[in-house]
Amino acid sequence: MLTRFESLNELKIRIYLWVIPCIVISLISNTLLQNVDGVHLFEFTINNILTIWFSLSWFFLYKRLFIPFTEYSNLALVSYYHVTTFFDAVRNYMVVDGGSLGDFIIWMPIITLFFFLTLGTKRGLYYSIVIFLTTFIMGIMYLHVLSTESIDSLGQYYFANLVYIIVLYYAQHVFKTYADLEMFKKHAYYDSLTRIANRLRIDEWLEKKLKNFEEKREGFSIIFFDIDHFKSVNDNYGHKIGDEVLVELAELIQQQLINRELFGRWGGEEFIIISSTAGEETVKLAEDLRKIGADHHFKGAGKLTASFGVTHSRHGDSIDSLLNRADKGLYQCKNCGRNQVSYIK
Repeated sequence: MLTRFESLNELKIRIYLWVIPCIVISLISNTLLQNVDGVHLFEFTINNILTIWFSLSWFFLYKRLFIPFTEYSNLALVSYYHVTTFFDAVRNYMVVDGGSLGDFIIWMPIITLFFFLTLGTKRGLYYSIVIFLTTFIMGIMYLHVLSTESIDSLGQYYFANLVYIIVLYYAQHVFKTYADLEMFKKHAYYDSLTRIANRLRIDEWLEKKLKNFEEKREGFSIIFFDIDHFKSVNDNYGHKIGDEVLVELAELIQQQLINRELFGRWGGEEFIIISSTAGEETVKLAEDLRKIGADHHFKGAGKLTASFGVTHSRHGDSIDSLLNRADKGLYQCKNCGRNQVSYIK
């Protein structure tokens, strides 16, 4: 199951935590398989420095320590490694042996992605172009002494690099658009105070439930409840305490529910639960929630009670008819002394 992340930074950290160990293993493998001579000494030294630093940076990121410093330090080291390794490959391998860049090109997409992850869309684009131009100038300097195979390898590298930069730049816009849509959806469907579903979301749930009931005979129940004498809470303690009571009640109820129930705020101090249970089972659930609420001590307001109206879906029901029955049950409780559960069949 895919994890939903609360922020882009948390997503970035998770990517780093998965990617960095792969890079470290690759660096260690590359180091162990090298014959350390004059030609490979530079690469051997850089590999060891990167291995140590990436291991430390993984620990920092895992513990959520020094995150900006770790990101920009990694960026500096990766950039230095990328440019110097490219220059070393061109000067010491392609010029001498007439070969290609080899496995250097394999890591290029990850390096470009790293630039965008660390710097964001616009700065990542500018930085990637600067690094690209740097390597481009380095390659052009030796173009006159390179073999046909080496020139072809350089050309493939440059064109591929440009493609990665363009794709990642527009991919960042796609991700941003998706994130904006998710944020809009979150604000559109969830109550800003209690962070549970709002009336718009509840209406969608009820429409879907009624459709399934008509097509598949999958019955369901609703529990409609509100806080007794809530106006006196606002009058006696102020609206701030009143809001805190609503948040506290929403959290308290949500802790008691399982995956079969959908829970939202209908408006004001009114809440609704949509349950796949039926009849007495739903009444028992409402009664359990009533007792839990009555036994709870609300910060700043003390003991409070709630009244519950319960009903079950019927053939031919609409949202209005369903809610009217639940509302009727709720007002029966109010007329009989409150702090009760009333079931309307």
